[in-house]
Amino acid sequence: MKDMMMEVYKQLVANPLIAEKVTKDRIKFYEVPETLDTTKPFILIDTPLGPPTSAYYAANKEMSQTFSYQINVETTSRILTKEIAKAVKAAMWGFGYVQLNGGLDEYFNETKRFVDARRYRKNTTIHDVDY
Repeated sequence: MKDMMMEVYKQLVANPLIAEKVTKDRIKFYEVPETLDTTKPFILIDTPLGPPTSAYYAANKEMSQTFSYQINVETTSRILTKEIAKAVKAAMWGFGYVQLNGGLDEYFNETKRFVDARRYRKNTTIHDVDY
């Protein structure tokens, strides 16, 4: 069985700007550990739209799946947040994901961090359903 979330992670860490500004140990799944130093940039990969769904069927058999992820970029610098979010978008596009409407572009005074959260979706290729 394959792990699409880990595939997304691999795409992100392969991006040179993300590797330089965030580092792979600062890309987390689902939630941020309390021990993480949040004064440094980090990325959170989440699934707020739910688990994968079937995209196509033929002869009563699932032929493709749809994956949706929200990727949050958080830093203490607005410009750095935007630079990393742009690199995330490029990495996701290169992996076949498109950006969906919605998301978040905010500064949170209580955490002193800028957050750029974007949602991405992809259908797997036909017969690629082993997830």
